[in-house]
Amino acid sequence: MGEIYILREGKLIIGPFNLKKIKKRGLKISDKVWYEGLYDWTPVEELSHLAPCIVATGNRNDLSFFQRVFSFLK
Repeated sequence: MGEIYILREGKLIIGPFNLKKIKKRGLKISDKVWYEGLYDWTPVEELSHLAPCIVATGNRNDLSFFQRVFSFLK
């Protein structure tokens, strides 16, 4: 898939992301996503191709501030 994803975490809208970055970043089950072709913000759990990207609550935030900021260097 070549979609460009926009994420909504509560009231915060972030992106754009490609699928590779979404997989690396991980998603919370409470995140919503939009990409061209979707009518509205959709919970990630309703999008089967993004289900493998959902991480257990808290795992995404286990990284330190600096690890999150500089994760693009990996």
